[in-house]
Amino acid sequence: MKAVFVDFEMNPIKREQRQARRICAGEIIEIGAVKLNEQGKEISFYKEYVRPEYTTEMDNTCQQLTGITMSVLSGADHFRTVYERFLRWCNAEEVNNYEIYAWSESDWRQLNGELLLKQLDSTGEDVRWMLEHWKNFQQIYCNILGLDQVISLDKAVSTLGEKFDGRMHDALWDARNTSKLYVISKEKKELNKIMKPILEATKPSEPLTYSLADAFQAAKGR
Repeated sequence: MKAVFVDFEMNPIKREQRQARRICAGEIIEIGAVKLNEQGKEISFYKEYVRPEYTTEMDNTCQQLTGITMSVLSGADHFRTVYERFLRWCNAEEVNNYEIYAWSESDWRQLNGELLLKQLDSTGEDVRWMLEHWKNFQQIYCNILGLDQVISLDKAVSTLGEKFDGRMHDALWDARNTSKLYVISKEKKELNKIMKPILEATKPSEPLTYSLADAFQAAKGR
């Protein structure tokens, strides 16, 4: 079975759009994803911008984080068209033979909300497969490490002494870095045994924000 890693970048719907915001607080403006084969090798990637329907302006914070402007989105298709293409990409090699992972639960909630907001059929076989085979890899990863609190994607990467590839809050690079953590967690079968004593010995009162190298150093000093 293939493994798909996806990330959505979203732009908030303005507060004036009260009825829309009751259903979904924002709109997807970028979809990024990578697909791994059974051996953990990337075999395909997907990146596409999405033109919002409920706003003509970018939220300032969103624009600063993502670098996406309305001029970038102006030539993009709306969500319905882009999502249909994304579904076809997920099923390109073999229909409904993949599991899909995202970092945190927010992407799954966003997709459900936007399907409802844009009045798209969520009962079709391809859509149902995606929603039913969606996994929160942030929680999976933190469970592997025995952490009580979830941590951000960049901190998760640095925890293993790895470098974050590309730019944070770029949908494709966020998806690709999530896939990297997945591969590392699969390859290092003794990961939990090695890291759990270190993390327990150096567990902070706040969410983990230091690297694995820092954890080793702190453990040595005790």
